[in-house]
Amino acid sequence: MAKEPYPLAAARELRDRAVDEAAATLAATVAEHEEAAARLAQAEQALANHDAEGEAFEAAERARGPSSAAVFQQAQAFRQMRAETRVQLAEAIAATRLVLAQRKDQVSEAREALATARAEAEAVARHEERWREEKRRAAEKKEELEAEDAIQARLQSKKPH
Repeated sequence: MAKEPYPLAAARELRDRAVDEAAATLAATVAEHEEAAARLAQAEQALANHDAEGEAFEAAERARGPSSAAVFQQAQAFRQMRAETRVQLAEAIAATRLVLAQRKDQVSEAREALATARAEAEAVARHEERWREEKRRAAEKKEELEAEDAIQARLQSKKPH
């Protein structure tokens, strides 16, 4: 018996391709999420380092004690610059957290898309399995009927008329 091609083979191939594409999208999205998480960790570490350096500067200023007006003005200018830098670092962290949240949402969407694609591919695969089983049963039934017909024909030919 020649194997009959599955009539929805194109749909099966499309579903399989959709699974592959969804898996690739998920992998890329997870990588982007991990990169954003690393950037956030770096930004948070930069802010922590900045704060530690500021605390060390203030401790050194306290230890040095009173100084001239010129030194005091330089210290104030340095404090102002550090305060502005801290604001920039904090804003960068906030922006990176926003990107990270977006990436997290994209990862969730990509996971859902992969799950949907897999479910659709499995549905087509199950349909093909049922279709093949029905074809197999129909072929067996046809063979049985043909065998019965052959037996009946032999019996008819042996009967006296």
